[in-house]
Amino acid sequence: MNLKKLSDADYEEVQRHGYKEGKNGSLFCESHPYLINSQGVWEILSFKESGMSFWEYPLPNLEIMIFSTYVIWRLFDFSCTKIGLRVPRFTHMMIAGVILGQTCYVNNKSWLHNIFFPDDVRAKVAETLGAFGFLLYWFLKGVTMEAGAGVRMGKKAGVIGFTTMFAPLVCGNLLFRWRKRGNISVSINEYRLIIFMQSISAFTSIDTLLRDLKIKHSEFGRIALAGSMVTDMLAFFVTFLNAMHYEKSIGVRQTIFSCLFFAFMVFVVRPAMYWVIRQTPEGRPVKDFYIYLILALACVSFKYFDLIHSYGPAGSFVFGLTVPNGYPLGAAFVQKFESFNFGAIFPLFGSLTLMQVDVPWLLKECGNLIRMEGQLYEVVSFTLFVNATKFIASTIAAYSFKMPLRDSFALALVLNNKGVFELAYFAYAVETKKVRPEVFTIVAAIILLNSIFVPVALELVHDPTKRFKSYRKRNLAILKHGAELHALVCVYKPDHITSMISLLEAFNPSKDSPMACNVLHLIELVGQSTPMFISHQLQKPELGSISCSDSVITSFRGFHQKICEHTSLDIFTSVSVTKHMHEDICWLALSKSTSLIMLPFHRTWSSDRSTVISNDDKLRIININVLRRSPCSVGISIYRKPIVEYHMTAYHCKICLIFNGGRDDKEALAITNRLRQTKTRVSLSIIRFTPTFYEMKDQEMEEAFEMVSLKETVTNIVKEKDESVTYIDKSISDGSETSKILRAMGNDYDLFIVGRSSGLGTEITSGLSEWTEFEELGPIGDLLASHEFPSRASVLVVKKQEYIHKTKSQKRRSE
Repeated sequence: MNLKKLSDADYEEVQRHGYKEGKNGSLFCESHPYLINSQGVWEILSFKESGMSFWEYPLPNLEIMIFSTYVIWRLFDFSCTKIGLRVPRFTHMMIAGVILGQTCYVNNKSWLHNIFFPDDVRAKVAETLGAFGFLLYWFLKGVTMEAGAGVRMGKKAGVIGFTTMFAPLVCGNLLFRWRKRGNISVSINEYRLIIFMQSISAFTSIDTLLRDLKIKHSEFGRIALAGSMVTDMLAFFVTFLNAMHYEKSIGVRQTIFSCLFFAFMVFVVRPAMYWVIRQTPEGRPVKDFYIYLILALACVSFKYFDLIHSYGPAGSFVFGLTVPNGYPLGAAFVQKFESFNFGAIFPLFGSLTLMQVDVPWLLKECGNLIRMEGQLYEVVSFTLFVNATKFIASTIAAYSFKMPLRDSFALALVLNNKGVFELAYFAYAVETKKVRPEVFTIVAAIILLNSIFVPVALELVHDPTKRFKSYRKRNLAILKHGAELHALVCVYKPDHITSMISLLEAFNPSKDSPMACNVLHLIELVGQSTPMFISHQLQKPELGSISCSDSVITSFRGFHQKICEHTSLDIFTSVSVTKHMHEDICWLALSKSTSLIMLPFHRTWSSDRSTVISNDDKLRIININVLRRSPCSVGISIYRKPIVEYHMTAYHCKICLIFNGGRDDKEALAITNRLRQTKTRVSLSIIRFTPTFYEMKDQEMEEAFEMVSLKETVTNIVKEKDESVTYIDKSISDGSETSKILRAMGNDYDLFIVGRSSGLGTEITSGLSEWTEFEELGPIGDLLASHEFPSRASVLVVKKQEYIHKTKSQKRRSE
C-alpha cells in the first residue's frame, strides 16, 4: 500500500473499486480492515513528509475530539458552579462546540482545522459516535420517564400542557398567515417547523433542565414534567395529522406503522420487561444478557422509525418508555450507561452540532436585524412572539390552578426552555433538506441563548429549598368521612416494626375508614457504592436466600392478612447513605400522594423503662430533616407499650388528646377523629390548658373569644357530637402546672396525642421550652417522651403539612 496522499477524486475511486492505477504504473490500494491507528515514529522515519499525520487516523482523531470537547465543557461547568450560576450541562457542550468551530475557522490550513473539518472523505467516526450518544441519551430519558405521571397529575397537567402547546400554535399560525401575504425570506416549511418546535415543551429538554438544577423531585418539577409529557403526546398526534394532510399516502402509511409499533410496545414489550424483573432475584442485578438485548432492540427501534420516514430517535425514546423506571431494570441502564454516555459520547453530539453554526454570517446579519429586515429579523421576531404567547398562556393556566404567581412564572419559564431535542430536530431537518443552514444557524443561536437565560431567570423567581412542598393540601384534616387514608410508615431498625404495627392497628382500617399503607424500610449504605430502591411487589428473593427486609415483609404482611379487605399494602426498601434518607422518604411520600408520614422516635427504652435500649442520633437527624421538608403531615411515634391489645376481649384503648388550638393540634384532632371511628374499642379524653393570665393583642381577641368553649371548638372541627368523648378544661399559670397535671394522669391512658407546636410561646409551656431536650417533639411532646415522665403510655407527636400558600387574590377567589 502506498501511503502517499490522494486527491478527493482518486480516494473516492479507491473506495469504489478497491484500487487505482496511477502514473508510472503505481497502484493505490485500499486496506481491509482500514488502519485505525498511526504507526507512530516509525511511519515518520520511513515515509517522512509523504506519510499521514497521526491525527488523520480514525482513533487518534476521535480521541482528540473527545478530549478537547470534554476539557472545554467541563471547564465552563466548573467555572459556573464556582460562581453559583446553575446552567444545564448541555449548554456548556454547545458553548464548547461554538468555541472549537470558530477556532478551527481562524486558519483553514491549520492542523486543528484538519482534525475537526477534514477535507477528504474519511469516515466520520466522531459524528457517528455522537449520533449514537444522542440515541442512547433519548433511550435513557425514556427509561427514566414515568409514563403514568402525566395521567396521575390529572386535570392540572392536562390543562397546563394543552394550553402551553395550542395557544402558541394557534397564534403562531395566525402571524404566519399574515406575514405570508407579503414578501418573506423564510420558506413555508421552515415557518411551520419553527412554530411547531417553539410550541412544544419537549420532555427530554425539561427533564435535563430540572435535573441539572436539582429540582426534578419536587411538586413543582412533577407538574412541569407532567405538562411536558402532555405536550409530547399532543406533538405525536399533531405530527401524524400533518403527515396525513401534507404527505398523503406516505403519511397514512407512516401513521399506521407507528400505531402498530406503539401497540406492540404496550401489549408485548412492556409485559416482557416485567417478566425480566420477576426473573431477577431481589437484591441481585439484572443479567447482562437482558441489558444488552434491550439496548440492541433500542437501536432496532431507531432504525424502524427511520425506515418509515419518521424521526429515528423517537423510536428509541418510545422503546425506553416500556422499560419500568427505577430498581432493578431502569436503574441498571442508568448505572451502566448514563455517566459514560454523558461524559464521553454525548458531548460529541452537542459540540459537533454547534460547530456547524456560521457565526461570521450571523454577525453580518445583525445589521439587517437592526433595520428589521432579512432572515435573522424574521426568525428572531417570530420566535419571540411565539415564546411570549406561550409564556403568557402557561402563566395563566398555572395561576388558574391556584399556584402562587412566582411559581406560575417559574413554570412558564421552564416550559419555554429549549435544549437538546429542539437542536437535534433542526439538525435532522438540515440533513433532510427541510431547513437551510442559514436558518439552522439562527435557530441554534436562539436555543443556546434560551438555555442560558431560562436557568438564570429561574433562579430569581423560584425557591429550590421548597422542592418537596406541595401546592395541594395533603393532611388528614381535609379527608372526608370514608375517604382512604394514604400513609407512609418508615422503619429504620427491627425494633421499630412492633411500634409501627401497633400504631397501624390503632387506626383499625374498616369499610368506613380504609387505608393505603406504604412501608419503607431504610437501610444505611455500607460496603457498596450504589444505592438501591426495591419494590417488593415486583421482586421476590432468590430461592434459598434471605431478603434484607425479610423481617419487615413478614411482619407487615401478617398485619395485612388480618385486615386485607380494607387495606392495601406496598413494601419498599431503600438502601442509601444516611444524609439522603430523608429525601427518599419525602420523594416516596410525594409520589404516592400520602397524607401522613409515620416516623419512629430515635430513642427506645426497655419494657420497665429503666434503661435506654438504643439512642441513634443519625435517626434523629433524619426525622428532623423530614419534618422540615415533608410534603404532607408527619407523626413521630414514641412507643412504650401496645396501643391496642386485641387479644383482650374487653379491652378499651384510652386516648388522650392535648388540644390547645394550634394548627398542629387541629391535625392531631383529625388523626384522633380517625382513630375513634371504632367507638366500641376507643375512649377519648380531650384536654385543653387555658392560661389564667394572658396579654393579648387586639387582633387576637376575636380568635380568643371563639376558643372560650373547648367542646364547641372541637365539635365545630369534627362536625359531629359524640357523648362518649370527655372534654377537660384546665386553667394554669405556667409550664410547671402543665407538667404536674400531665404527670398526674400519666397512667390513665394508653396513648397521648399532641401537636408539635401545642402551647408554644404561651404560659402553657413557659419553663418547659427552656428545658426541651428534643425540639422536634415540641415542649409538651418532649415532656411526654422524657425518661422522667411516669407513664408507660405511647406518644404520637403530630406536625401538620406546610404547603405552598395561595396569594391573597387566590384566597378571595376560592372563598
